[in-house]
Amino acid sequence: MRSAKCEVRSSIAHPAPRTTHVALVCRVIMRIGVMGGTFDPIHLGHLRAAEEIYWAFKLDRVIFVPAAQPPHKEEQIEASALHRYEMVSLATVSTPYFSVSPIEFSRPGRSYSVETVREFRRLFGQECALYFIMGVDAFLDIATWREARELLALAQVIVTARPGWRLDEVERSMSPAQHHALGGPRFKYLRISEITSQMAMHSYEPRLILLVEVVSLDISSSEIRQLVKEGRSVRHLVTDAVAAYMATHGLYQ
Repeated sequence: MRSAKCEVRSSIAHPAPRTTHVALVCRVIMRIGVMGGTFDPIHLGHLRAAEEIYWAFKLDRVIFVPAAQPPHKEEQIEASALHRYEMVSLATVSTPYFSVSPIEFSRPGRSYSVETVREFRRLFGQECALYFIMGVDAFLDIATWREARELLALAQVIVTARPGWRLDEVERSMSPAQHHALGGPRFKYLRISEITSQMAMHSYEPRLILLVEVVSLDISSSEIRQLVKEGRSVRHLVTDAVAAYMATHGLYQ
């Protein structure tokens, strides 16, 4: 953790339980990862990717942000925003450098990542090194997102992949129209094992998209939901606490 003289500010109260959103305004550059998603449900693949990015890029913390009403997946979501928030809380509670924010629940209407990142930028300051972590499947649609260019300017995007994806082919797979919609960003392909401490501390550069190969787990939320529907075990795909929560509340059955 960075050492500095800090002022602690609490944000406006949010409707979700058991959370106080705190911003640290420091004289040193904080390094914050923001991992958004529907998390329907959160699984070990999400946690492993966040863990690897945390250590490789020397972050101070990773904040998980469950989407309240994502515009691209609204019809596919099965669990309520509150249930998804609680599952993320249970999955991250034992990791001191992971936290969960209900920041998108406090805004009416659909959840747009650019508004979320803009709010974190306001809370943590312009000097903060802010990394927006996302999977390659979501990134391939980013050109259609609201204010995609602004999102790339506000934070550095880190794209991770599940098994079967070739990150080194992502840039070539994008059309000229997609490149134009994003403002012509640059791409850099990295293997997690090749990221040195010096590289991590000097990696921050908005509009440079980092394609990072992590040790990924071949798990998807949709597969987990299907297993539950079939009455099969989801052990070792989600944490035990998340599995118990799903069973207690009858989710995805």
